Amino acid sequence: MEANSLNQSRYNVGIDIGGTKVNIGIVTKEGIIIDKIKISSAGSHKVESFVKQIIDDLIELTNINNILMNEIDFIGIGVPGTVNMKAGIVEYCPNLLWENIPLLEYFKKYIPNTTIKVIQDSWAGAIAEHGFGAGIGFSNMVCITLGTGIGGGIISQDKIFEGGMHSAGEIGHIVVQKDGRECICGNHGCLERYASGNGIFEQAYELFPEKFKDKSLNSETVFALAYEGYQPALDLVDNSVRMLAIGLANMVGILSIEAIIISGGLCEHEDLIIKPLQQYIVDYGYYTWTRQKHLQVKTAQLGGDAPMLGAAFIYKDMV
Repeated sequence: MEANSLNQSRYNVGIDIGGTKVNIGIVTKEGIIIDKIKISSAGSHKVESFVKQIIDDLIELTNINNILMNEIDFIGIGVPGTVNMKAGIVEYCPNLLWENIPLLEYFKKYIPNTTIKVIQDSWAGAIAEHGFGAGIGFSNMVCITLGTGIGGGIISQDKIFEGGMHSAGEIGHIVVQKDGRECICGNHGCLERYASGNGIFEQAYELFPEKFKDKSLNSETVFALAYEGYQPALDLVDNSVRMLAIGLANMVGILSIEAIIISGGLCEHEDLIIKPLQQYIVDYGYYTWTRQKHLQVKTAQLGGDAPMLGAAFIYKDMV
């Protein structure tokens, strides 16, 4: 998707603000990345100066590529939290400790003449996969991000679905276990506490802490143990995938989607996650749709650039 020698006259910009990094990219109208840069999210607690730093780095990126700022038609910004897209307000973003931040207003202060929109990063990823990746051809789909947490974006009739409270697609925080594990959101039993990277690691560390001696304290150690045939790790991963399948089967039943696109670091474990997940979703699904055998579960194609790329095309998928 990347090219550094294209000669286009009009461009979009995608900005993916994460908990540790910000990915800034200049893209063509066809979704080709001209160039991109990653910077640290350090300093995000001082939001206005943080925004100014992002804009300074964007301007430097345009200068390197001989692009003028007035050749940028649109700037989209993805944020890992609940976003009111119409108002441009980040309502809640625990990763950055943001609450009710008027992010659009801060960006417009420095770039007043460019159309700018703000979106949740998982929704941006869904837009990218729908338009340029594994979701091409599916009018109704969900893109799930499996990483340290679990996020989701819903495409309904070829448009991103926002819902009435700006929180559609928060599958990581549906309750799958009554009075279950405590979640950072304040609830108990959330899917994220069982099927995310952090959730898998924390359960494993409680069950067999001795296996982490002199090893990385993360989910990749759990997967390594599973690949070695360590049965408790295999059982834990299998249970986590089953929990995820229950959540996704319920989502299919409610939304009647055609495809589930799985993105994020955990989707690399095809044999341990993707393949069993495909079968478990059917096992837990409602017969009226499982019998049709139409649902597709696919791995995302765009990798870590998906939220940045999707943010650059928010306007195409807005309700």
